[in-house]
Amino acid sequence: MHHAKPENRELVSASLKLLAMRDMSRVQFEQKLARKQFSADDIQTAANWCEAEGWLNEVRYAEALARRLGHKYGATRIAQTLKQKGVVDHIARHILASSRESEISRANGVWSRKFATPPDSVESRVKQSRYLQARGFDFAVIRQVLAGRDA
Repeated sequence: MHHAKPENRELVSASLKLLAMRDMSRVQFEQKLARKQFSADDIQTAANWCEAEGWLNEVRYAEALARRLGHKYGATRIAQTLKQKGVVDHIARHILASSRESEISRANGVWSRKFATPPDSVESRVKQSRYLQARGFDFAVIRQVLAGRDA
C-alpha cells in the first residue's frame, strides 16, 4: 500500500530523526511525535508513510527486542515487555511462539551463568526456582532445567 509523504517538512524531519536512532513500535513512534506537539492526523500520516517505506517496522522491532531479552529472560517476561512497549498483540504472539521453541536452552543458559552447582537442598532449589521465575520462565521449564541438574 502506498502512503503519501506528509506535507509538513518538520514532521518528516522529526520522523526520520526518530527512526534513524533506533527501531521502535508504532505506539512508541506516535508517542514521541505527540510530545513534539504534532496533531493526531499528522502523526497517523507520518506513521503510515514510515511503515509503507519500511522505516517503521514493528515485526523487525519486536524480533530484535525479543532476541535481546531472550539472553536473560523467559517468554513470560518477554511478553510483558512487548506489551509494555506497545507491540500489537498478533505480532507479539508470533514472536513468543518462536521464542518458546528455545525456552529450555535459554533457561539453561541463564541458570548456568548464575549458579555454579545444582541445588543440594530444598532451600537452594527454591532459591534457584525463584531466580528463574523472576526472569519470566514458567514452572514447567524451571522443573526441566533443575531436573537436568539433579541427574
